[in-house]
Amino acid sequence: MNKLKIKLSTSEMVSDFIKVCSRYECDINLYDGKNVIDAKSSIGVFAITQGKVIEVQAITSNESVISSFIEDMRKFEV
Repeated sequence: MNKLKIKLSTSEMVSDFIKVCSRYECDINLYDGKNVIDAKSSIGVFAITQGKVIEVQAITSNESVISSFIEDMRKFEV
């Protein structure tokens, strides 16, 4: 499982997060406890992330993609 807890505190962090996620071809989901949001959707990400701790997951079985994704998420990790 490659779910990570992250927190996006500012609108700049949200924008940076979306740009990072958009570089991946696989689906990336955000989980806020009750909702699942496409991490590449600006509207969706801005709607749920304001200062909350959420989980993010890259949906792939490619280990190199997962490793790269985890490394990219380090700057957002809680």
